[in-house]
Parts: sequence; C-alpha cells; structure tokens
Amino acid sequence: MSKSISIDQSHSIIQVLANNVDWNALDGDLLQEKVIKQPREAGKEFTNFLQNGARVQIVGDYFRESGELRIEIPALPRPTLGELQKKYDFIRSIESDDSPTEPVTLVLGTVLHSGESSINGTEYEYRLKSIGGKFGYQQGIWLVEHQDELPEFKKLCGEVYIDLPGLIVLGGDGRRSFPCLREYGGRWNLNWFWLGNVFRLDDRIARSGK
Repeated sequence: MSKSISIDQSHSIIQVLANNVDWNALDGDLLQEKVIKQPREAGKEFTNFLQNGARVQIVGDYFRESGELRIEIPALPRPTLGELQKKYDFIRSIESDDSPTEPVTLVLGTVLHSGESSINGTEYEYRLKSIGGKFGYQQGIWLVEHQDELPEFKKLCGEVYIDLPGLIVLGGDGRRSFPCLREYGGRWNLNWFWLGNVFRLDDRIARSGK
C-alpha cells in the first residue's frame, strides 16, 4: 500500500516544481484560462501527472521496428501458473500476462531513441507500458522449438537478445522477470530477464506486427 503524502511534503514538492518550471516558455493567458478559471480540472490533470511518476502520459508508443525479420506464429494459449512452476521453481506468481493468444506476425524492434546506447531498467519499464501486442512465454517456446525451420530467425542467434515482456512473473526473492531468448551453445534458448536490468543496442523486443 502506498504511503500518503504529508502537508509538509506536498508543500516541498510544489516549491521544487515552482522553482524549476521554465515560466518564460509558458503562455500566461492559456494558464489563466486553464488553471485559474478551471482549478478542479487542472488539479485532476496535475494529480495524473504526479501519479505517472511526474511524467507526461505516453501518447503513441516508443517501439521502433528494426526490420530484421517477420515470422507468422499460430494461435497459442498463455501458460498457467502451475505450468510455469513445474519448469521454473523460482516463480511465485504471475503479475500480468497480456501476450497475444491469436495468430500473430512477429516483428522485432527497440525502444531506444536515436543516439541512445542504453536505458536503465526504470526507464525501460516505463517505455514498455506504451507497447501493445508484446510477445510472451508461449511465443518464445514456439520459436525455440521451431528455430531449425526458421533460417532467418536462426541467423540472428548470438547477434541480438530478444525480450518477451508480455508476461511478467514475480519470483520468490521479490524480483519481477519476463521471458527472453538468448544464445546458448549456438542455439536459441528461453531464459528469464530481470525487469530492473538495462536495455541496450543489441536488445530487441518481440511483438505482433501488422
């Protein structure tokens, strides 16, 4: 449960924001109309801003397709908690699973902006929130099992890492992880990636494409 903010904390936060706003870049007449004359609506918007970690709500998404391959994958069911725990004893629960269950086309991409070489785990998780159709465990297993029939996919083995963040699980140590595809012994294997880790240039995200 989140801890409520004290009056002193709220005053301190408002003061810090006030001291760091670029007031010269703002339209005074617009603020008069939208804040002074509509205080309740402005307050709701500001509350949403703070609830979002003092970030502007995402519009669109951060995903940029890398163009390395497109693969048709059949409809696949999501795994149950019991199925996962039979194979991975570290998993305590499923936090979320919005991975597709219908037939999909695999595309790979990144959430890095031009000029970025990496982002930390907190920023990575934030950018992931904007992406729909993220692949999960079932698509990862299918790709591993069919890799010898997919030469364009097999060719990327060892060149990139592929994240499948449609499924998030909680481990016994409290860490949140998602399945990923990594090279081991010259072949693709399914592993687990801690959500707090960085995202780099050789990382990819698998999602459904159009």
